[in-house]
Amino acid sequence: MIVIKEVLSKKELKDFVRFPKILYKDSPHFVPPLDHAEMKDLTRHPALDFCSLRMWLAYQEGEIVGRIAGIINHRCNELKNQKRIRFGWFDTIDNQEVAKLLLQTVEQWGRENGMDTIAGPSRFSNMQKQAMLVDGFDKTSSIEADYNFSYYPQLVENWGFEKEVDYIQYKVKVLAVPEPIERMAKHVEQRSKVSIRQYKSKKELKKIGIEFFKVLNKSYHQIFNFIPLTDKEIDWVVKGNFGVAVLNLISVLEDENGKLVGISFCLPSLSEAFQKANGKLFPFGWLPILRALHKNDKVDMYLTGILPEYANSGVHLLYHKQLNETFLENGYEFAFTSQQLEDNPANRIWPKYYDCEPFCRRRCYKKSIENHAEIAEGKN
Repeated sequence: MIVIKEVLSKKELKDFVRFPKILYKDSPHFVPPLDHAEMKDLTRHPALDFCSLRMWLAYQEGEIVGRIAGIINHRCNELKNQKRIRFGWFDTIDNQEVAKLLLQTVEQWGRENGMDTIAGPSRFSNMQKQAMLVDGFDKTSSIEADYNFSYYPQLVENWGFEKEVDYIQYKVKVLAVPEPIERMAKHVEQRSKVSIRQYKSKKELKKIGIEFFKVLNKSYHQIFNFIPLTDKEIDWVVKGNFGVAVLNLISVLEDENGKLVGISFCLPSLSEAFQKANGKLFPFGWLPILRALHKNDKVDMYLTGILPEYANSGVHLLYHKQLNETFLENGYEFAFTSQQLEDNPANRIWPKYYDCEPFCRRRCYKKSIENHAEIAEGKN
């Protein structure tokens, strides 16, 4: 018998956070997040000011066999005129009944609150982990993306979920700046009077952090699942990320008046370091992370964005040139792009100008809650 129990105690919350490490203990590709960061997100994230959150664990013969969170982002629903409930933090053994009962539990809570659609996997916003791996199961995830076993997509599709959007990540070999990028970037810089600025201290960088993410708010305003970050969320992101920032991997685009028009945030790959830490910073988990920040042959491209009015100006090419040169100077052999929507024009740049290959594909699903009874009947 499978029992679904809501997470209500601190012990159950710890079990919820730690379950993936048990499920994926034999997987060489799973990257465990830091336990304390997950606990903070689930209990203190500023998005909880406008999101309702509930969590459940699935038990079979007293053992945990699955987990799921349901999220109603009231602010997003209002801004986008939706009635959606999200599912996230979804992990399960390869068992259709476990997956069904977990998803069904979130659907029921959504139905009770007037929602008409369930979508995910996602968390509070697309500034966090979202989407399910559907291709690239033999690849090690970057720390900003979830890994999942190959049976996950079939489990959710069997329960009536359909594709909403796909994200693609590329693995790019770091070579000399391609001649067309060099030439076009020089032309764009002269024509647009936009230039790259880098910062010499983290203290200086943190001062412009709020403005940095306000630019991001404008850059991402039309992107799927994105809603502008609140001031509290911006402060949360700045404190959580800028402390480990590598200064020459963060760049800002400025016009001739010093106004920010674009941003770029990269970080040495921490995947292997997080695997060694296994969710714990102490007593020794911080050591491999510190080493990875200073000596690495891989780099992750987390964020790049430009103001909407510069969208078709080509100024993004300045990032490509500058980052390419920095990667070479730092001795990186491979760069991994962030998850980009499959219809994002930026995806065309990688295979056109760079030595690269598709690395992973992840999918966000959706399903009408109203169809629940009909789908259940059809499966029977």
